[in-house]
Amino acid sequence: MTNVEKMNEFFEKDNYVKISKIEIEEVNDNYAVVSTKIEDIHLNASGAIQGGLLYTLADFAFAVLNNYLHPTTVTQVGTITYIAPGLSKKIFAKAVEKTRVGRNTVCDVEVYGDDGKIICECRFNGFVKG
Repeated sequence: MTNVEKMNEFFEKDNYVKISKIEIEEVNDNYAVVSTKIEDIHLNASGAIQGGLLYTLADFAFAVLNNYLHPTTVTQVGTITYIAPGLSKKIFAKAVEKTRVGRNTVCDVEVYGDDGKIICECRFNGFVKG
């Protein structure tokens, strides 16, 4: 079973991720990448990608990486800095763990469009339950 298959199985009951049509692209000891194709339902009144979807994508990238590395990890704190409007047809989030001490983990996540341009940057602090 591949790493992606293992994590898909782990998150099988995450209905919000399914509704948002988020997919795990890659996960390994160094990073996780998740993505979603943008549909009309994902857009705000200005025609840009809804901020809530950007945060959800980033939070899920964090969850995939950290539950791969340290089952079971939950988000304690998450911050997001919006940099540019999301206008891409597909977006990605790449999570990288910065540090882990005891039961605490800190992870940076970049969300970017299919053109490679950064849309927002996030930082998550997680609690490792397991």
